[in-house]
Amino acid sequence: MGDFEKKVIVITGAGQGAGKQLALRFYQEGACVCLLDLNGENLKAVMEELQPDKERFAIFPTDVSDSKQVTDAINAIGGQFGRIDILINNAGVLHKGMIEDSTDEHIQLMVGVNLFGPMYCTRAAVPFMKGAGGNIINVASILATFPNTGSGAYGAAKAGMILLTRVWAAELAPYNIRVNCYAPGVLNTPMAEDVIKNRAESKLCQIPLRRFGETDDAFDLVRFFCSEQASYITGQTIGLDGGIWATQTPTAAWKL
Repeated sequence: MGDFEKKVIVITGAGQGAGKQLALRFYQEGACVCLLDLNGENLKAVMEELQPDKERFAIFPTDVSDSKQVTDAINAIGGQFGRIDILINNAGVLHKGMIEDSTDEHIQLMVGVNLFGPMYCTRAAVPFMKGAGGNIINVASILATFPNTGSGAYGAAKAGMILLTRVWAAELAPYNIRVNCYAPGVLNTPMAEDVIKNRAESKLCQIPLRRFGETDDAFDLVRFFCSEQASYITGQTIGLDGGIWATQTPTAAWKL
């Protein structure tokens, strides 16, 4: 067991990638972990892999862009455990598309999952956090501040997460609820599979640390945000990107 023993943690998008690793690591720290994901089969696979104590583990197939589904899942968690200590708004989806080619469905998906989802989850979770305080962690993206063609709707939604982090930090501070955010660059997850597989060298030339991030890097940062060491930190967004675009010549110091 670890520092998060019996803490009740809700993680969205927990069926794969960084969300799955956050769930596994926090469970190992002794937390009661509740997983939300659109893909119920992925959630079942996580449960089969972990073989958890069911008193500390629950899965909820949920479309976070659907307000009712979110409210029902969060209320079930609050009813089962009596409180929520940590909410990690991790669920995200990226499908590229130029604006003139974008359909209503594409725009609604990008904004619905990446922006409305965290708003629905946070709104539903706050009543269960007020009593003892807690932490909300939002996941933005490097594309929120260094946008790319074809990712306008996604980047705009993630930029909204950075703004909401600051607003919620002020709104929820009276309840001792801290709100912080991290903005990943290229993490070794299914979302970045194409980049890592097909464009690794060109992308690494943009990253001073000359490596891609791992899901454990995300866990280490989230763990810090939720710890007593970060008790005076709220409303902040930290880049988790290896220093990408830190300078105009990010890898000039390397002897390539």
